[in-house]
Amino acid sequence: MSSDPDAAKLKSHSSSGTVKKKPRSRSTPRTNDVDKPRKKRHASATHSFASIPNAIKLSMLNSGLLPTSRFNVVDSISDRPIDISLFMKLCEQRKKFPVLYKLEFEIAEKTEPHSCRHGTKKSNLEKNQNQKCIPYDYNRVVLDTIEGEHDSDYVNASYVDSLLKPNAYIVTQGPTEETVTDFWRMVWQEKASCIVMLTKTFDFIKVMCVQYWPASNELEETYGGIHIKVIQEEELANFRIRTFRLYKMDKETVTEERFILQFHFTEWHCHSCPFGNALLEFRRRVRAVVGHRIKSKEAGPMVVHCNDGGGRSGVYLSVDANMELGEEEDKFDVFGYLKKLRQSRMAMVENVDQYKFVYDTLEEYVTCGNSWFGVSELSQRLKQKSQKNATTKLNEYQREYMLICKQTPRFTIGDCAGGHRGDNRKKNRDVLIVPPDNFRPYLTSFQGNNFTDYINAVFVDGYTKPREYIVTEWPLKSTLGEFWSLVYDYECSAVVVLCVPPHNSQQFPSFWPEGRAPKKYGPVFTIDHISHNHYSKIKTWVFRINKKVISLTELMAGVKAPPKNVQLFQLMCWPMGHKVPTSTNSLVELMNMVEKWRQRTEYGPVCIVSPDGRSRCGIYCSANACIEQVIQHGEVDIFQAVRTVRRHRPQLIENITEYKYCYDVVLHYVLHYLQKDLEEIKGTKK
Repeated sequence: MSSDPDAAKLKSHSSSGTVKKKPRSRSTPRTNDVDKPRKKRHASATHSFASIPNAIKLSMLNSGLLPTSRFNVVDSISDRPIDISLFMKLCEQRKKFPVLYKLEFEIAEKTEPHSCRHGTKKSNLEKNQNQKCIPYDYNRVVLDTIEGEHDSDYVNASYVDSLLKPNAYIVTQGPTEETVTDFWRMVWQEKASCIVMLTKTFDFIKVMCVQYWPASNELEETYGGIHIKVIQEEELANFRIRTFRLYKMDKETVTEERFILQFHFTEWHCHSCPFGNALLEFRRRVRAVVGHRIKSKEAGPMVVHCNDGGGRSGVYLSVDANMELGEEEDKFDVFGYLKKLRQSRMAMVENVDQYKFVYDTLEEYVTCGNSWFGVSELSQRLKQKSQKNATTKLNEYQREYMLICKQTPRFTIGDCAGGHRGDNRKKNRDVLIVPPDNFRPYLTSFQGNNFTDYINAVFVDGYTKPREYIVTEWPLKSTLGEFWSLVYDYECSAVVVLCVPPHNSQQFPSFWPEGRAPKKYGPVFTIDHISHNHYSKIKTWVFRINKKVISLTELMAGVKAPPKNVQLFQLMCWPMGHKVPTSTNSLVELMNMVEKWRQRTEYGPVCIVSPDGRSRCGIYCSANACIEQVIQHGEVDIFQAVRTVRRHRPQLIENITEYKYCYDVVLHYVLHYLQKDLEEIKGTKK
């Protein structure tokens, strides 16, 4: 043990931890500080994200982990034209990272502001439908002035370039009561090649656009000295084509006369997107009729309008201009053209959904190509379709059907909520085949408090009329009243039954009177037998539907329910379990009989009945639509007809056998019926 008192004192201080160190001079550096390298400062967030691979960055943006406003993903966005061969890859990338649609749209929205002095003048404000969609001064259409009228040179319209031609389009708002004269002055002054109308006149309880043409062929209207008369009108399922005669007169003499076509797309609701194949068919008709005039220097711009000359007009221009570029140079420039549109007019392509629709439609165009061909080529085409591809080992029928299945929409339970309700669920033969609420018929006849507005049925478009068919399943014992309510409420002109169930079947109860005696179905409907004709493979009955009014509200209001007639056709040569009928000729003959009956009546929809509401019905609807196309335009397009039929019920045309049989039905019609029907049509016109 140490006896040194100083050492003991030092030890006690060190153990207690109270020893104070002498402070180091600030001017004297530590040895360690000199040798140790300085730490680098942390890089900024923006700088650090620059090193992240683009795919990871897109995933983070897509999931919302990164704000779109702070980070640059220019590598994934190109504003230069891209080869069509690479376009599919671009679409796949945007499906994987939908945020790219938003990024491109937001970039395009940031356009340089242009002056709108004329559009915002007090005297011109009432000439604008939407104050957020007025023309820029630099490219507005300037009308010839009218002496004595202030600001008579103004119309809410803008010149817009295509990707190949300057001032290829004039985009304008739908005419109002105040501007309809200015609209026709513009059409005449600019020598418009055609008019493309993308809105209904009345939609969602709102007047979108006045009807600026005469209501019938017998009438004539005059606007600003321009006489307008409708010469011809052709109706198709999604659009109409009208031919107008415009002329000016001096006293009693016609001084100048012109003819102009109006293409009116009728199935495009405001703030929404139509079906892509419907818009592509519409665009094909426009280009087929006036394409040569548009390319020539003689014709003026194409006049395009929706309700305000904004969203829908921008979508159509995007599709049309890119397809034109694709046809000429095998390139698309979707993003670049969106920026051009936004610099040309306000609100062109209204939202991200519409912008995405442009991509989807162009992708559909590239994928499907031109599937129509002339009726004279039918036999040769069918031979080619049967040949297998050496690489894929598939024939053309199989390739087309696989493509259809890939592009068919799928509905969620939410889309089909009505059929999945507790009180409606038992009204379905198969709960996996339920109609979407947007496309199902709602029953309106009151049959008691225990009845709802639901029946397992769906609308299907034809070739010349929307919702031309109502496809439904063979009614259950508990839904017989609903079936006749469907026929009555929607004034079906014909009921087509495509099967022959076993007699007295419990699974398939009879839903029409088998004898001459009236029979009651449900609490309010009684069916009277009027007449019948039975052939070897087709049976027909004409029935009168009587409805009894039991609603107290309707009785107090004096509502009457007049009886309605319907003809029921049953095909006897399609046994249960067979994918196709045993006689194609009988099916075609049945279609002809139904069409002739409809021509004698008010041409209401046709109710198609099959055992399950999916098999067989698709063949009838698709083949019948194609036969109408053959008669009206001399074309065949089974591929698009089947796609149209499957829009509202994806289970229609449920196998390759049914798909191929559609071609066989059309071929049979062309070989054995077409010439006779064309002669009858000519005789009727004479």
